[in-house]
Amino acid sequence: MEAFIPKHGGKLGEGFSRQEKLNAMAHPGRQANPKRGYQSAVSFISDLISLRKIIILCSFCRGKFSPRLFAYRRMFVPDHSGKTDGYSVNGNCDSCKGFTFNLGGGTGYVPEEIYSQAHVEPLSERHRARAAAKELGVWVAVQRQQRQQ
Repeated sequence: MEAFIPKHGGKLGEGFSRQEKLNAMAHPGRQANPKRGYQSAVSFISDLISLRKIIILCSFCRGKFSPRLFAYRRMFVPDHSGKTDGYSVNGNCDSCKGFTFNLGGGTGYVPEEIYSQAHVEPLSERHRARAAAKELGVWVAVQRQQRQQ
């Protein structure tokens, strides 16, 4: 078993850069090398499900996964710029190992039990934003819009 030891001593986690911490959190993906032990896409996804991890699938592999069967939900992260919808995710597909940006965008799935802690419900967020806009009044909204341009 490997242990992570800080570079410069002190408290656990000190001495690592932000990039090193992000790289440590990323999982290496499934093993597709026959010499190191091949792992099928189905067994890798079932391992992620049993560990209750986030699953990223490309547009091709998305139809093969049933999130309701395993108590998963589509991950929604609001994009305030409006350039993408909140459901698109970029990364490596956990099934085919292709980069989702090249394959038309991907979808992230999150376990039901952590969805409310880490993500925003799109319908309630839209209702909240509309209610806040109505409270502003027309004149304030027009002035704010002109300042943004």
